Amino acid sequence: MTLLATATTETAPFDAISEGICERNSDVMFMTADLQPYVDLFAVPKRFPDQFLDVGMAEQNLLSVGAGISKAGYVPVATTFACYASRRAFDQMVICMGTGPRTCVVVGFTPGITSPARIHHQSTEDLAMTRAIPHATVIDPADSTEFAQAMNAAVERGGLVYMRGLRGRVAKLFDPETYRFEIGKTHELKDGGGVGIISTGSATEWVLEASRLLDEAGVEHGVLHVPTLKPARHEEIWAFCEGRKNVFTVENHNIVGGLGGLVAEVMADNGGGPRLKRLGVPDHWAPGGSLGYIREQLGLDSETLMKTFRDAA
Repeated sequence: MTLLATATTETAPFDAISEGICERNSDVMFMTADLQPYVDLFAVPKRFPDQFLDVGMAEQNLLSVGAGISKAGYVPVATTFACYASRRAFDQMVICMGTGPRTCVVVGFTPGITSPARIHHQSTEDLAMTRAIPHATVIDPADSTEFAQAMNAAVERGGLVYMRGLRGRVAKLFDPETYRFEIGKTHELKDGGGVGIISTGSATEWVLEASRLLDEAGVEHGVLHVPTLKPARHEEIWAFCEGRKNVFTVENHNIVGGLGGLVAEVMADNGGGPRLKRLGVPDHWAPGGSLGYIREQLGLDSETLMKTFRDAA
């Protein structure tokens, strides 16, 4: 069983993830731009000072320096908030990191609407931006288990990897004993006909909440989790969609260019398919506030999601 019987949480998983990577690989360099405690990097600076670099409050330098040290044989893992990694340092990500074969990992924390601040700290377009970079790998992990396994894969991947990061109290949905992350692979979390629901990242937790409500209401449905936005296994996405009347995508991101865009591309390439409804941040700026409040404002709370899916069943 991929999913835990009861979902739990894990505090600051990136701290243990980064420490474990340094224990196994002395070539990995964890980097930050004056945000070390805010991306849960606590153990590495103390235990592995030679594998930690703080460039100060300069995100463009963070990525360009990371690209530079990759040429000296290091594997840079550049950590900052997703809004800064994507919008502020996008040119450095593309030109300095994205044009070569060397492994460069960028981890963007507080993605989407997970920040209580408004536009300046909300990265609702980072997946669309990074999906457009040639040869890049783009990952949006759903929980602490997947985050750990995806990080281990990222530092061995080769080329540019952009990954959304999870900090603080993080959901633990998947059983680490049975779940296996693999770049590109999708995971069918509920095998069922009727309405199809496709999610990525933290939105998978939202969908699973709504799925339980659908089960209680006796509504047939299926759930597909897509942690890798690029490269994605289009054939697995199409196999899930084919034969259904309605498919929804749910993401902690703008509905333009992210998961919804990926699934729309898959349907177009295969010549049609079911009706697709993209759920996420609409084509306007998201409000500020708690995650629960923002989800309610955008119709992404579990009750509203359940009703939306039920009405299309």
